[in-house]
Amino acid sequence: MTGSESDASRGFRRAGKFISIVAIFTVAGPLTIAGIVLLLVIVLGAPLLQLLLAVADIDALRTVASFAAWLLAAIAILASFLPSFAAGIIFAWSAIYADLNAIWMAWLAAFAAIAGFVAFGMFIRPSESSALILPSVQSAAQAMSLFSMLAVLGFLAASFCWWLARPLHRVKHTP
Repeated sequence: MTGSESDASRGFRRAGKFISIVAIFTVAGPLTIAGIVLLLVIVLGAPLLQLLLAVADIDALRTVASFAAWLLAAIAILASFLPSFAAGIIFAWSAIYADLNAIWMAWLAAFAAIAGFVAFGMFIRPSESSALILPSVQSAAQAMSLFSMLAVLGFLAASFCWWLARPLHRVKHTP
């Protein structure tokens, strides 16, 4: 095997790892966010729903609440797709090409993606028929509160994605 073939195969392995890490962040990130949102809705909404069912005794409310929770999870998946993809690219680049594969780098990548998502929401207003999901941010205070809320979700999702992608971004030194 010549040196150029070794360099080419190393380049292909790096590219494969890069694509795999981005795929893990793109798939697992939105699913993690949706799971957290569903968990919050169930934990916080179940007592309120039980109270409404006890007072009003409307069985149709149970079906509507279940549908609303699943719809919220689906919207959470769609809304977190772009930030998760961006965080995956940032982390994969830093882990594969810059050897910064610590968990804090995954958190930093998630925070950067969330900051970009919120910043785009301040300046870009998609039309109603657009498939692009961005928050509508009117002030800096609203942007900071949105960023801090999303940062908590992003922290948890980035930690999980980092753990899933761990075999791909381990550094293997060869002599």
